[in-house]
Amino acid sequence: MPKRSMYVWKLQPVLNAEGGVARMISKARRARLSALWVKIADGASAYSNTVGATGAEFAKLIEKAHEVGLEVWGWHVPHCATAQAAAAESDRVAGIARAFGLDGLIMDAEGGGAFFHGDKEAADAYGRAMRAVAVELGKPLAISSNDIPQNIDGWLPRFNKIAFYADINFPQVYYGGSPSVEGRLSRAETGNAHVTIPFAPVGAGWIGPDGGCESASACAERAATFIALVKARGYAEYSFWHWGGAPLALWEVLNSTSA
Repeated sequence: MPKRSMYVWKLQPVLNAEGGVARMISKARRARLSALWVKIADGASAYSNTVGATGAEFAKLIEKAHEVGLEVWGWHVPHCATAQAAAAESDRVAGIARAFGLDGLIMDAEGGGAFFHGDKEAADAYGRAMRAVAVELGKPLAISSNDIPQNIDGWLPRFNKIAFYADINFPQVYYGGSPSVEGRLSRAETGNAHVTIPFAPVGAGWIGPDGGCESASACAERAATFIALVKARGYAEYSFWHWGGAPLALWEVLNSTSA
């Protein structure tokens, strides 16, 4: 049976909405999730999920998740204007991963002006440094990027450098605005065919622009189609972006559908 995971972007609003750590864990178990993927850093800065009172809640979330066999991975948005910046950013990730005892690391490396700033050399430096962190900690390392990297001008060479160091590929198959889920997933498969590590797609689990769904019912219907396709195509893992934006209809699909 495939593994099913869920991205968590802003932890405190999720905890507030769910009523605390215990209820969040219960909801994850009802949805048959195998892992929670929580943002831990942006560039060289620790993300708000890992500091202050929210950081204490994050630690508690990890403890309670581990008690019921639920993994917690951390994801980082790299900017890496230079190779030196790549070293500083990976060092920040390493410190957080050690402090919280995370189960895996995700390089949320995306093309476009707001995301990765560096050239191929910076991309290689970042991937290599993150690989060293993962090896030191004995944890898996993933890349999660644009599902068709060829579509973003100049991104493919840098994507390839980073992906070279990863153990698994989590392409962001945001099918919300696509004519069909199957068509978008197939295009993502083609766009990542040259990447030899396992392919584990990320579905669109929110309502909104930039690949999100147009309504709660569309989100649920498309998620059900996505899950069926993942199973039919034999993928060992898949996930959704993201907990804070997921409508109740999506959770109902997860609650009623085996992973």
